[in-house]
Amino acid sequence: MKCPVCGNEIDYPSIKDWQFNDYVVKRYSCNKCGTTFNSYSYNGDEKFTIPKRML
Repeated sequence: MKCPVCGNEIDYPSIKDWQFNDYVVKRYSCNKCGTTFNSYSYNGDEKFTIPKRML
């Protein structure tokens, strides 16, 4: 998993996981730039990430 803002490699577990309809959503926070973002996956295949906020 890479941060969608700075490209830093995220190699630690997500902050929070939940189910949204058919998607599994995982929230991450980048240690390098401070961006919080969600990763949405369907059937184990990663689909997209959405930055939530930058610190």
